[in-house]
Amino acid sequence: MGLEKVKQEILEKAQKEADEIVAAATAEAKAIMKSAEKQMQDYGKMVAEDEDKKSELMKRREVASAELELQKQMLTAKNRLIESVFAEVKQKLKTRSDKNREADVKALLKVASQEMDVAVVQCSGRDMGFLEGSGLKIARNDAMLGGVVAESPDGRLRVDYSYDSLLGQVRSKVLSDVARKLFGK
Repeated sequence: MGLEKVKQEILEKAQKEADEIVAAATAEAKAIMKSAEKQMQDYGKMVAEDEDKKSELMKRREVASAELELQKQMLTAKNRLIESVFAEVKQKLKTRSDKNREADVKALLKVASQEMDVAVVQCSGRDMGFLEGSGLKIARNDAMLGGVVAESPDGRLRVDYSYDSLLGQVRSKVLSDVARKLFGK
């Protein structure tokens, strides 16, 4: 259905953005480290030899504080990047062509029909026309991004093949892979 291709494109773009974020954060860390070292050198010149131990301790604290701040900034940037990747996928799903959406709806309905006897199908208003003449009861659900939610005649069974649900499944399965690919961990 093209999700793999979209996933690959997004991973490549996200890798590039991640590299840029990491480079900027590394440069900032070097500047912080350089500034901290400069401050410690100036301080060390003004105090007596017995103050050297205090100076070294202060330097370590300053460096540790700078490293902690950098880690916080990196984590925040990584989280924003991962969120932007999935937001971009969602946007691409919203703007899929009618031809692709129709193929998706029909394929997803076929999968649902193989799992159960389908009587009612929920889909977005944009996709309703693709199911005309199917003999199924069609319910409009504009909260859906796309795809279908199929129900059995008695309403007891329900399968959710909406884009939202499928994206959520993909997200949970590949989130660690995406993070590993983006950040090399």
